[in-house]
Amino acid sequence: MGTTSESPIRVFLVDDDPLVREVLKSYLDSAEGITVVETASDGSEALERIPQLDVDVVLSDVYMQHMGGAELLRNLDARGAAPAFLAISSLDNDTAMLDILDHGGRGYILKSQPREEIILSVRQAVAGGTVISPAAMNKLLPHLSQREPQVPHNDREARPEAAIDVPAGVSVTEQKVLELLCDGLSNADIAKHLNYSESTVKKMVSKLLSAYGVSSRLDLVVTVLNGRGPQVQ
Repeated sequence: MGTTSESPIRVFLVDDDPLVREVLKSYLDSAEGITVVETASDGSEALERIPQLDVDVVLSDVYMQHMGGAELLRNLDARGAAPAFLAISSLDNDTAMLDILDHGGRGYILKSQPREEIILSVRQAVAGGTVISPAAMNKLLPHLSQREPQVPHNDREARPEAAIDVPAGVSVTEQKVLELLCDGLSNADIAKHLNYSESTVKKMVSKLLSAYGVSSRLDLVVTVLNGRGPQVQ
């Protein structure tokens, strides 16, 4: 699998609503460099067809009657060499999002998002990024912040809470931005909280992404909350 500059991104689309399949297919087929190679009405049907095709990304509904998106993802992963998997749903359910991400999914987006955002999400998933809809992000981050690294029980009692590991050159203000990101705040909320312009906050977030060697806000937050330090440049 994989794409080149000449070959389009090959999408397998899974949804139990024929109208939704038709709309999503029209979105993706209208985008340059993307083609829907096949569709299925549930995970069970998709599981039979996907191995027979050259697929770069599976765009799948989460809640379907015979086999939902999370179960489809687990089955594909168990078979090995699975394509990228991007969940799309009408609901920003935090449990479902965690299930998808825990099993290697590239992200969770909403059917209500604009056409351009859905297309961009597919491209980012194939490129290896983690994609979460802005509407769902704030619901997800509190759950990620509760996930502590696995530490022996005795060590937890004796060790104080670790500070965020920041690279050299990150200012106190940028560290505060990072802390607020981990609390689930948007750029606009951080700007209001710190009395900065939103464009200034955006520049600081971009610097933090570069410093930690990640490509998205979610990857940054997950890296920090999992206790991993910045990437060595």
